[in-house]
Amino acid sequence: MDWNWFFSSFCQSAAALIGIIGAFIISRLLGISEKINSTISEFDTLAIECNKILLNINNCHFYWFNKSHVKYNSTLKEQIKNGDFDNLNREEILEKIYKLDNRLYKIDDAIIESFEKVYEKYKPTYTPVGNGISMKNNNFAGTFDIAPKGLWDNLSAEKDKIDKLEIESRTLIQYFEQNLQNLNTFDDSIKPLKIIIILLLIAFPLTVIYPLHFMPMAINIKPEITYNVFKIFHSILTFKSVLLFIFFISIESIFIYFLIITEQLNTRLLTAKQNNSEDLRSLESYSEHFK
Repeated sequence: MDWNWFFSSFCQSAAALIGIIGAFIISRLLGISEKINSTISEFDTLAIECNKILLNINNCHFYWFNKSHVKYNSTLKEQIKNGDFDNLNREEILEKIYKLDNRLYKIDDAIIESFEKVYEKYKPTYTPVGNGISMKNNNFAGTFDIAPKGLWDNLSAEKDKIDKLEIESRTLIQYFEQNLQNLNTFDDSIKPLKIIIILLLIAFPLTVIYPLHFMPMAINIKPEITYNVFKIFHSILTFKSVLLFIFFISIESIFIYFLIITEQLNTRLLTAKQNNSEDLRSLESYSEHFK
C-alpha cells in the first residue's frame, strides 16, 4: 500500500478547489470594489449639486414675494373694505389669506406684517347712530394702490425660479434615495465573500499543508497522528517543514490581504451611508418653504 498517491491526490484536489474558489472570490471582490468606488463617487457628485441648489435657494426672496403679493392683492383689499377680516385672530387671518392666494409661501410673519399695513389703510370704520347701532363707513374711496411697473413680471420670474429649484430638490432627493439603496445592496454581497475568505483561510492549512507534511511516506506504512512533542519539534526543523511554512505563509497572506480589503470596503460603505443622511433626503432640509 502506497499512501503517497492518496495524499498527493487529496492535496492537489483541495488546492485546485481552493484556487478556483479563491480566484472567483477575488475577481468578485475586485468587481464589487470598483462598483462601490463608482457609487461613492456618484454620491460626491450629488453632494456638490446639493450645495449648488442650497446656495441658489438662499438667494431666493421668499419674504419679499409674500409681502408684495399681499400688499397689491386687490381681492384682499376689497374683502378688508367689506369687513371680512374684522374681529379675526391671527390664525384665522392667515388661514383666510392662504386660501385667497395659493401662490404664497408659508411665512406667517411676512404675511401678517404686510397685511397689517394694508388693513390699517383699507379697514372700514363704524359711526354710532343710536340705540347701539353703528353704520359702516368706507374711509377709502377710489382705486387701490397700483403695483410699480414690472413688479408682477419680477414676481412671476421669482416664482418660476423657486418652482424650478423645488423640482430640482425633489429630483435630487430621488437620486440620493437611489444612491442609498445601491449602497445597501453591497452589504449583501460583501458579507458572503468575507465568510468564504475566512473558510479558505482555514481550509488551506487543513486540506493542503497538513496532508503534505506526511509525504513522502514509506510503502506499506500507515500514517499516524502523534502527540509526541519531541517528534513534532524535530519535524518542524526539517527542510520540508520550512518549505511548507513558506508556502503556508504566502497563500495565507494573500487571503488575509483580501480579507483586509473587505473590511476596508465595509468601513467605506458605513461612512458613505452615514454621509447620505436623512437631511439630504428630506425636502424640508432644502427649504422650510417647500413643505
